[in-house]
Amino acid sequence: MTSLFTPTRIGRTSLSNRLVMAPMTRSRADDATGVPSPLAATYYAQRASAGLILTEGTFPSAMGKGYVSTPGIHSDAQVSAWKQVTDAVHARGGRIFLQLMHTGRISHPSMLPGQVLPVAPSAIQPKGQSYTATGLQDFVTPRALETDEVAATVRDFGLATRRALEAGFDGVELHAASGYLPEQFLSSNTNQRSDAYGGSLPNRARFILEVLAAMVQEAGSDRVGIKISPEMGFNDIHDADPVQTYTYLVEQLAPLQLAYLHVAGSKSAVDYHALLRPLFSGAYLLGGGLTRDSAAQRIALGQADAAVFGSAFLANPDLPLRFLRGAALNTPKPALFYAPVAEGYADYPALPESTVALRIHCYGGAEMLQQDDVLAPTPAAGEVLVQVHAAGVNGLDWKIRDGLVRDVFQLPLPATLGLELAGVVLGVGPGVQGFVPGQRVMAALGGLGAYADQIAVAADKLATIPEGLDDVTAAAIPVAALTAWQALMEAGKLQAGETVLVHGAAGGVGSFAVQFAKRSGARVVATARGVNADYLRRLGADEVIDYQSTPFYEVTGNIDLVLDLVGGATLARSWELLSAKGRIISTAAPEIAGLVPAGKQGAWFAMRADAQQLADIAAQVAAGSLQLALAEVATLDQAAAAVERNKTGHAAGKTVIRLR
Repeated sequence: MTSLFTPTRIGRTSLSNRLVMAPMTRSRADDATGVPSPLAATYYAQRASAGLILTEGTFPSAMGKGYVSTPGIHSDAQVSAWKQVTDAVHARGGRIFLQLMHTGRISHPSMLPGQVLPVAPSAIQPKGQSYTATGLQDFVTPRALETDEVAATVRDFGLATRRALEAGFDGVELHAASGYLPEQFLSSNTNQRSDAYGGSLPNRARFILEVLAAMVQEAGSDRVGIKISPEMGFNDIHDADPVQTYTYLVEQLAPLQLAYLHVAGSKSAVDYHALLRPLFSGAYLLGGGLTRDSAAQRIALGQADAAVFGSAFLANPDLPLRFLRGAALNTPKPALFYAPVAEGYADYPALPESTVALRIHCYGGAEMLQQDDVLAPTPAAGEVLVQVHAAGVNGLDWKIRDGLVRDVFQLPLPATLGLELAGVVLGVGPGVQGFVPGQRVMAALGGLGAYADQIAVAADKLATIPEGLDDVTAAAIPVAALTAWQALMEAGKLQAGETVLVHGAAGGVGSFAVQFAKRSGARVVATARGVNADYLRRLGADEVIDYQSTPFYEVTGNIDLVLDLVGGATLARSWELLSAKGRIISTAAPEIAGLVPAGKQGAWFAMRADAQQLADIAAQVAAGSLQLALAEVATLDQAAAAVERNKTGHAAGKTVIRLR
């Protein structure tokens, strides 16, 4: 089932979870220049664990400003300050879009160049007041944009998009809600024009569509989103037929192929989410009054791809972790929402510096694994601190859990399981070169510990994840691929023309072994469940024996190399199949040395972590020359059951635990 903590994709941007931080005006920028406060980098970086951050509304041009101490994105100084923000967020593995907000008539001459009148589609004074540097003042009657000025305003949005990318943002969002300029053009009570931008619904929607087209031209459609909020009524905005208006608008978005549609909630009797989601093919972001449980339900039912939280993220910089642990939430401080101070901005406390790990406390069955809070690691010299996004399940997990290898792997309990991971760099220890915060990495650890939110890994074990591989796929590669290659080619010394028998070939190691053996020029015999026979033949197996119905030792022989991934009776019956030069390499039976019959060759094999070898293999998977199948993707709270299924048999391929 899809949950808040499964990954998703918004256009070209991969999100580690489905919790989105809403755009929220914070009024901490320099009022004279629109340059974000130096504290903004701290504020946004604190919340980088969000799947996606949407910034506070940012004016695309000087005429777009509508609130005191809000930021812009049209000057070099503004871009430079925003670059510090995006660098800080990316350094912590986050993703961040800039929201472009032109307030139109919801402004005041005191905030605009030369104290000119605000602009709007029509010269209609809104009800209400504006908070200015000298206090509340009535909204004024705006000046209606001339037709040729509309095109210039559209260009302002395109140029602001270009500057946002220069500042390092992953994308941009058009704020077309809350009664601001785009919605003023769209709505019947604020647009009384008689030119190509007014009158009919297609004309009233034209401004938004042209602005989006200008933004797409600069950023590409997969880095542009739009926010709407039908019938919110904020800033004296109304429409005569909002259902028709927003149905039409969303239908017209289709050719643009935007990254997402962000729909905020309202008190309307109409369920706009049910109305609009089926009309939009991209990612759907749902916001407005959500709780952890209601958001999870919406996503599980397919009603949204991600959930947008506002004040909860404001008051809880570590909101995803709090939701994951079921921890209490901080209380927002409304009196400080717009105060020009750090209090109520960058001082909300995070949970203590700890991390979540899946650990075994004693030997036994599935119930012996439990989630614990453990001390967050600090990278030592030569180490890299990695935030784990996904970890692969291996047979060693259940063998340790059941106590089958306690004499071989003597562990001080409790111990964190997991041998391989994919994630993002959080920090580096002294002497480490070649890795920087925010970099996506993968590793076979050569030891335990991958089922943890954070882990310190020796830098020489890490490889960069190639472009095109997601975290789950990357986590399925390291141990399986390295074990298969090293067992066959290094320990087994497989040669072209030899016959290799792979026991348990449908799993992660076995599927790579079949491909490596076939590419080396060997004849490949595989044992597996019959349901996986076609899969293994596609990988290159010359013969597949269904071990559930056919004793393998009765139908094959003259084997030069057996790769034993099963142990037990399978290993015991394999000795009789060997050719004169035959040998057995077992990854499943550390005790094999005491079981080798006279005149036979056999050895136990343990994988060696090799970053360069891993990088080479991962590149082949990314290029499609090596195939990889996933049997199951489970969340951390489902991990114990997934390990059990890995023990008892499962579909072809690898099981991966998704931590974020």
